[in-house]
Amino acid sequence: MNSRKPMQLRLPQELKDWIKAESDRNGNSQNSEVIRAIRAAKDRRNTRGSVGKINMDQGDNARF
Repeated sequence: MNSRKPMQLRLPQELKDWIKAESDRNGNSQNSEVIRAIRAAKDRRNTRGSVGKINMDQGDNARF
């Protein structure tokens, strides 16, 4: 059984462009690049512990 669930994601154009460039550079799909970036952020968070908090500014940009 596939445990992946579809999710609609709205991104600023600059992030869409970055994901596209990364997927082209790495020969991966854009979906794979999004997963890779999220896993990297998760790994960074797990390494430093849960001390840091995520703050959302008015532009919906996550800042650590």
